[in-house]
Amino acid sequence: MKVRSAFIYFNVAFAVGLICFLILFYFNTQIIFLTNFIIIIAITLQIYKLAYWYSIRKTLQGRNTIDKQKSFLLRLMFCILTYITPVYCIIQEPYLVVSHYVSAITFTIVTVLAIIGMFIERRLFFMESQYADSLYNGNHAV
Repeated sequence: MKVRSAFIYFNVAFAVGLICFLILFYFNTQIIFLTNFIIIIAITLQIYKLAYWYSIRKTLQGRNTIDKQKSFLLRLMFCILTYITPVYCIIQEPYLVVSHYVSAITFTIVTVLAIIGMFIERRLFFMESQYADSLYNGNHAV
């Protein structure tokens, strides 16, 4: 349980970092430490999340095909929205030929999508825990 709570704290730190980056970017202030922090924590959280999904795959093998497809789609959306898109936009921003205003709007959209991705992950976690609870209760009811 401590590992799960640490993951939640790192996700909150990632979201706060994105919001701070957005605010500072709007005021045309660039902090290299914050940029590197967001990139490093996104990569770390992505690797941790993939390892977690790999570790629970045997628990979820009894699900039907529709649930597996829905779970895979939610996981893919979560990874793209939460970790890949913000890092890609941060890395590509210096090479874009657009105004600062357009870049600020783009970062706002990316930050909102990252937060939506975190809510998708919470929903996915609750779906998986309900399935695990139903397996646990079903095995002990007999």
